[in-house]
Amino acid sequence: MTLLTVEDLTIEFPRPGGRSGGTTRPVRGVTLTVEPGQTLGVVGETGCGKTLTGLAVLGLLPPAARARGSIRLDGRELLGAPPSQLRAVRGAEIAMVFQNPATAFDPVRPLRTQFERVIRRHRGGSREQAGARAAKLLAEVELHDTDRVLGSYPHQLSGGMLQRAMIALALSCEPRLIIADESTSALDVTVAQQVRRLLLRLQHAHGFGVLFVTHNLGEARDLCDRVAVLYAGEVVETGPVEEVFTAPAHPYTKALLAAVPTVDDDGAPLASLPGEVPADVLAVTGCVFANRCPQAEDLCRSTPPAAHTLPGGRSALCHFADPEVAA
Repeated sequence: MTLLTVEDLTIEFPRPGGRSGGTTRPVRGVTLTVEPGQTLGVVGETGCGKTLTGLAVLGLLPPAARARGSIRLDGRELLGAPPSQLRAVRGAEIAMVFQNPATAFDPVRPLRTQFERVIRRHRGGSREQAGARAAKLLAEVELHDTDRVLGSYPHQLSGGMLQRAMIALALSCEPRLIIADESTSALDVTVAQQVRRLLLRLQHAHGFGVLFVTHNLGEARDLCDRVAVLYAGEVVETGPVEEVFTAPAHPYTKALLAAVPTVDDDGAPLASLPGEVPADVLAVTGCVFANRCPQAEDLCRSTPPAAHTLPGGRSALCHFADPEVAA
């Protein structure tokens, strides 16, 4: 059975005085799946709806948000579930590794207290048992001075150590799905590479699925089995990561990949995508990417595209998906 199914997820926020009924929709009709043991990358530029999608899975959207659609874990509906049910799922079945570990931990409590609280809530047992499990998990993420780490406050540890500790905390109750939200973007290049390798090793050891949110296409290529590309709140392309990155079918995916520097770069300026995301996507009558798309025609400006199914389990939200891919 599919581990996570997100189907037609739409998230709205009120916008008093704005157009389109006074609302904005930063996530619109997002559909994606994660299989057991699989890593799905959710990629796109800042503001495309990646983080909100991850927060919606955990039921952690801001109070003003209104979400509709479906979010199912092993077939169980989570969207609209009562708070008690969501609290039981968080940590025990789905855990999140946040972007900035320095702000994700409670700054006024040592890590030992925070680990013990989470472990005892979901697994029961004594403080001693919870502390022993915490020490074992820290050693598994290569933090071997466990007494010092558990006795430390967050500000006493480096960013790399905190991120490893957060991964250990996420694994503490053996969840089946990890949501990693830009989990290495706050780290330097060397430490980020170490954390990526650690995530892969732990996934192979424990078999959990991963929803990996990132703007870094290199990370997605290294870590992910499949990828979903978001633009202006919509999934514009999905498929196996190597196939999508080798032969992208959507013009936005092509533009993202063209902007990635390579080791054999001859010093020429990186490609850039002109224009901006429409300020009010709800006022756009056609494709929301048409104002920036070099392939756009009159049809694109007047009619929203439907998702075209392509070979190999791929799809692209474009009237003119690459014919070589679609053939």
